[in-house]
Amino acid sequence: MAVVPQEPQARDSSDLDWTGPDDPDCPYNWPLWKRLYMTSIPALLCVNVSFASSVYTSGTSDISRQFHVSRTESLLGLSLFLWALGLGAIIAAPVSESYGRRIVYLTTVPIFGLFTLGSGLARNFVTLVVCRTFAGFFGSAVVSVGGGTNADLWQPTLAGVVYPFYFVSPFLGPAFGPVVGGYLSEAKGWRWLQWVILFMVVFNYLYALPQSETYKKTILEKRTPSTRSLEITLPSRAILQRILLKPFRMLFVESIVLFMTIYMAFNFAVFYSFFAAFPYIFGPGGHYNFTSGQQGLTFLSIALGCVVGFIAVVCIDRYTYPALEIKYGIGKVPPEYRLYGAMVGSALNPASLFWFGWSANAGVYWASPVVAAVPFAVGNIMVYSSGALYIMNSYGSLHGASALSANSLLRYAFGGAFPLFTVQLFSSLGIGWASSLLGFISIVLVPVPWVLYKYGRRIRAHSQYITVQ
Repeated sequence: MAVVPQEPQARDSSDLDWTGPDDPDCPYNWPLWKRLYMTSIPALLCVNVSFASSVYTSGTSDISRQFHVSRTESLLGLSLFLWALGLGAIIAAPVSESYGRRIVYLTTVPIFGLFTLGSGLARNFVTLVVCRTFAGFFGSAVVSVGGGTNADLWQPTLAGVVYPFYFVSPFLGPAFGPVVGGYLSEAKGWRWLQWVILFMVVFNYLYALPQSETYKKTILEKRTPSTRSLEITLPSRAILQRILLKPFRMLFVESIVLFMTIYMAFNFAVFYSFFAAFPYIFGPGGHYNFTSGQQGLTFLSIALGCVVGFIAVVCIDRYTYPALEIKYGIGKVPPEYRLYGAMVGSALNPASLFWFGWSANAGVYWASPVVAAVPFAVGNIMVYSSGALYIMNSYGSLHGASALSANSLLRYAFGGAFPLFTVQLFSSLGIGWASSLLGFISIVLVPVPWVLYKYGRRIRAHSQYITVQ
């Protein structure tokens, strides 16, 4: 009987590795300028997308009048955008772990721009919110994949310095949205808010075009062509399970992801509630009766807090991490030490909310409630940056992007929901008690980073995913 020759087996991509610590294709060994350039790409794109979320709120009064909808209905353009950001993150991050980061960036950003164009040209409210929703969905990739890109590029030694540049971007963008949008909407109308977003998209996309692939598995597969067929011949059910279900699974079976995400999501929701609360308190007809442009300037306090929080996280890391590397060895420091920033920042959030609420409720000079928002922004950045670093260090570049996409899903779900009832909450309970309610919930969540710091290693030992032990 004739022997049928067997075709050579394709090599499993999981068996591939760098040729050694000095492999030139390893992003760790790229020139510093190239790694900084690659780091700046998701940071700038994330500022662009997050700016697009909040700048819309500066035009909600015009949108309400033009399309004959209520103020709450006009905020659907913000909420649906945020919900779509969270949903898209669930898909984008695992796709990047299968096919690489570069293709995700370069395919989703132009589509985000097209739906932004559609928003600006919308002739009815339904068209506007549908385009905003799809813009959020396709803009989600830069929000969820950026953390994985940073993990590809930087060793843990430098993560505490470099990562915060990216982690601060989802907050700086929204903070500057009303600052720009307040005066622009007064002068040019709400459509020009969409044109500014589009100008930013064009610039950032051209800037991002020369980027290289950073994901280890994709780089190794490209230089070992025999592995590519594996990705194509996998059963569709396996692809669906791996790409779509992995972040959901991580959210519900990984205690670290679940509890840190709940804490970060609540802070994120309060952050976005400010985009409804500030116009109610400071804007035309509010307690302080500012113009739209003046009210937009109050968000500079949020931007200032974001910058201070970023500096604080970097300083804490530089003060503590070098000594820890001497003690444990480079690359072997337990991830729990990344939580120092969150432990410090956790106290600032409730204190800020009580100060903000009762100073505005009393109608004291406008500077007091404006400055009161600074500590919240500082604490928010410290909790988010430290929490995201902790998740990335725990799950590594292999699973970290999926863990952060699960985090993004819940954060943006909360962030999209809160603005829809913020005004009703503040008008029903009063500014003082509404803000205090958020402060009390924040107090309940304060122990989260402290508990994970103490018991995180034990929790990681039972993880169903590969983590740093």
